Amino acid sequence: MSVKKVNDVLKQEGYGSSDEFLKDSALLISLARRDQYQAEYDFFAKKYRMEVEEFERLLHQKRGKEDFKKEKDLEDWQFAEAALQWWEEKIKGLKSAKTS
Repeated sequence: MSVKKVNDVLKQEGYGSSDEFLKDSALLISLARRDQYQAEYDFFAKKYRMEVEEFERLLHQKRGKEDFKKEKDLEDWQFAEAALQWWEEKIKGLKSAKTS
């Protein structure tokens, strides 16, 4: 498909430029990822009925008693939290980005 045909389709859909389309596409991807990590974060918060910081503190209070399943959950939960924050920053940047 030629660039002209692509631009014709984009204009028909209300995009003034391919940059606007790319921005919207990146925003949609970012929103989906944010929702994915929010769901994972919420899963653990519901499972343990607390926030990640409290869970980590309680888990590490138990000296000499390892719970590898909970440690793995903590790692996954912390990753989801970090990813959620990362995607939130990307969304914020995309929403404020100017297109040509």
